Amino acid sequence: MEEGGTVGPPVDGEPMPFVPSELGSAYDTDLELVADIWSSDAHMAREYARQAAAVAELARRRTVEWDADFGSRGAPGVDSRAMRPPALADVSDDFVSELAVIRHCSEDEASRLAAESVLLTTTLAPTWSELFAGRLTIRKARILLDLLGDASDAVAAAVQARVLPGAEDCPPSRLGDRVRYHLYRVDAAAKERRRREAERRADVHVERTADGLGRLVIEGPLPVVHAARDAVAQYARWLRAEGDDRPMGVLRSTTALDLLLRPWDTSRPAVTAHLTIHAALPALRADAPSGAAPAEVDGQLVSAMQCRELLASLDLLGLGTPPAGGSVSIAIDDPASGETVAVATRTELRRAAGPGGSGLGRPPPTGSYEPSAAQRRLVTVRDRRCRMPGCGRRAGTCDIDHGHPYADGGPTACENLCCLCRRHHRIKTFARGWSFALGVDGRLTVHTPSGVSRTTRPPGWYHDPEPDPPELEELAPPDPLRP
Repeated sequence: MEEGGTVGPPVDGEPMPFVPSELGSAYDTDLELVADIWSSDAHMAREYARQAAAVAELARRRTVEWDADFGSRGAPGVDSRAMRPPALADVSDDFVSELAVIRHCSEDEASRLAAESVLLTTTLAPTWSELFAGRLTIRKARILLDLLGDASDAVAAAVQARVLPGAEDCPPSRLGDRVRYHLYRVDAAAKERRRREAERRADVHVERTADGLGRLVIEGPLPVVHAARDAVAQYARWLRAEGDDRPMGVLRSTTALDLLLRPWDTSRPAVTAHLTIHAALPALRADAPSGAAPAEVDGQLVSAMQCRELLASLDLLGLGTPPAGGSVSIAIDDPASGETVAVATRTELRRAAGPGGSGLGRPPPTGSYEPSAAQRRLVTVRDRRCRMPGCGRRAGTCDIDHGHPYADGGPTACENLCCLCRRHHRIKTFARGWSFALGVDGRLTVHTPSGVSRTTRPPGWYHDPEPDPPELEELAPPDPLRP
């Protein structure tokens, strides 16, 4: 079988599709299958170790001294420094962003890989050796990374010397218990130190679950979290006692959200909604087919039916007015390309379409550095998120950046503006070796110091929606200031 997912001779010039059962039929005995399973585990462990060595070497070439060239304006902020893993303390602040572009992944994933790679090739070098030899699986290695990641070299060496012999035949859960046992014997303060560090990094975040649902995760001290859940459960039981027969899980969920949002509290200013909706108009008709194209509400895909329900609940179908302080922005997209060409409120849309109306279009360029409110609105709605590959920060928290610098003659026009979060705006402006090129068609091409480039487009553009594959550019002459 040749690499590339095909098997068998070509038929009419086309390769036959790969069929897993055909590969499986090549095994004569169960023992051969078992051997291949073991071999695959060892192969993946070795490749992971090989990747860690390469990532760590690239990290060593991006020393923290490089950040001094950022200057005071380009230096990482307090939150950025606080969230940097200790293993990357000696690595340049822009390295995680570079690794995310190289691997075409999120920066959270790149940060974890970078920290793991540095640890495996330094403090946990014995663990790396076991990985490379195929005697330790990736899952087991990550148990040691998690528990020994903040340990001193001496403590980590002592614990590894006790647990690595025999780790190959030890189940992962048992291995974790063994590592904790020896860690707390060698370093009695380790457990309390890990708890304090976890509390320092506690946060609130949202995870998407089933379509249309999400999970709100609130991290905090375990006793407090249990107490909060017990309180929510008690409120849910009271609702059940009052006759609410919905499932207890739904009652707990509803109660928890109500406790946070407090819809009954009229003493505070009302929380209002500011929504941006991208949807094909035929999908919003009451008689739209079940397979109608999904809509997008504030950057999240929802079904056309959910969008119609939302519009009805906000009474935006001409039957009334939105809640006080609320607003809805309607994105006008080019039906052929999906490019956002205008953004309007309902009032602006009626005025543009009415008698004597001039229609809608892009806001005109301005001569000032600061974008106009109309330009800011269109660029934010068009981009949805930070345009840096691998970044998911919402556009509302981003800077509006000139693709071609304003100081070098770049116009303050929508085609020369894009959303970049503050971190990636700093990298674009101050970090040596990076290059950002914004085309008039909306493509943003980012080149890393290592010679890899990625291209992103505003997410609503339908033509060729997938990012371009990475390219290894011809490297420029070595920078004498870069180690």
